[in-house]
Amino acid sequence: MPLITILMAAYQAEATILAAVNSVRGQAHGNWELIIASDCGTDYLSLCRANGIEDGRIHMVPTPAIGAGPSAARNAALAAAQGNYLSILDSDDRWQSEKLSALLPLAQKTGLACDNTGAMHPDGHTIATAYPIAAAPREIDAVTMMNTGVPHFPLFRRNLAGSGYHGDLRFAEDVVFNMELIARAGAMTLLPQPLTHYIQRPDSATNATSSWQRAEAAYGQILAKLDHGQITVPAGQKDAIKRAFTEKRRLNSAYGAAVVAGTATTFQSFLATQRLPVGQRRDMP
Repeated sequence: MPLITILMAAYQAEATILAAVNSVRGQAHGNWELIIASDCGTDYLSLCRANGIEDGRIHMVPTPAIGAGPSAARNAALAAAQGNYLSILDSDDRWQSEKLSALLPLAQKTGLACDNTGAMHPDGHTIATAYPIAAAPREIDAVTMMNTGVPHFPLFRRNLAGSGYHGDLRFAEDVVFNMELIARAGAMTLLPQPLTHYIQRPDSATNATSSWQRAEAAYGQILAKLDHGQITVPAGQKDAIKRAFTEKRRLNSAYGAAVVAGTATTFQSFLATQRLPVGQRRDMP
């Protein structure tokens, strides 16, 4: 039985998934399985074999329907998972070889651990990391995680997953899922080293010209769920979490204005400019 299951949602990922898969196969820790949830009907196992990747640890499952969305795809992979620990890797991202071996001792101790995601250009240039790079692990809460504006890809005990992702969310579903993980674990242990490369491609779904409109709809949906108690939140943090989502919505609106004005291409590049002094910002509308 594998110790770790990696869940990978894949939709029209033919151009990127081989690099993602190879970054898993290159892990120093080898007791894992990778479950690819094909949300487009593509046979990604055949694609792997055609490119010389023969690995019995890699499996594939279908989603309930073509284009079911990332939440449904990850839930399909979760349903097939055999590992006691789970992690998420998107089909257009990559891991450093020590990702699993570095996070596993922390996840075994606390139940939930993440590294310091690096938002990257496809050429390998770093746009930003979620946190300053450091050596010593520390605990972070849900609001801290949310306020970075950079996705987190933790390693966690299976029992913390609850019923999985909110299937009706198609944007920011990972933020909500991670927030619920923290609510169940109490906190998330951060290893402040960038072991996940979150690749920023202008043509990706997250950076499509309409992505800010999808985000606006999702943030409204999430705030309504919070109001109706449909999301598990850490004790005492509901108001702060609502403020954090409201701020995300404000930043998304500013990003949308920059996209319309033709001065922004990816949200992470836009977000990086917001951390600069006003006089140095170059992609504001």
